[in-house]
Amino acid sequence: MDNINSTEKFNLSITLIIGALKLQDKVLVKSCEKTLSDLLGSEYTSDIMTAVVFQLAQTDPDTFNWTWQNFYGLDACRNLIKGIVMFAVKKLINQGYILGQDFSINPTGTIWLCPKVKAALLEKSSATDRIFLEKILQIPSVT
Repeated sequence: MDNINSTEKFNLSITLIIGALKLQDKVLVKSCEKTLSDLLGSEYTSDIMTAVVFQLAQTDPDTFNWTWQNFYGLDACRNLIKGIVMFAVKKLINQGYILGQDFSINPTGTIWLCPKVKAALLEKSSATDRIFLEKILQIPSVT
C-alpha cells in the first residue's frame, strides 16, 4: 500500500471493509479491521470504519443494519457510537432538555427518552442523522 496515495489507500480500504460487511462474515470483518489497524494504525482504521458506516447508511440499508447489530465488538466502531451519542446529547441540551431529567444515557450506547423528546430531536435532524439517531434512541417500556 506504500506505492499509492492516501486517497487511493482510503478508498481501497473502504472497498475492502464494505465487501467484507456485505458477506456478513464477522470473522472476515474482524480480520480486515485488524489487518488495516496493523498496517495503517487504529485511528486511521477508525476513520475508515466511520466512512464505511456512513456510506452504508445512505446506500445499503440491509448491510448497514447488519453492521450496526454486529459492529459493537469492533474497536474502530466504538468511537463512532460514542460520537453519535455525544452528538445526540449536545443536540438535546441545545434544545433545552436536561440530562437526567428529560433523557439519560445507558452504558451500552443508547439514550433513554420519552416519545416527545425523541420526536423533537428527530424533527430537527437531517435524513442521515435520523438513521443513526434511530439506532441509539430508546423509549423505555412502561410496565
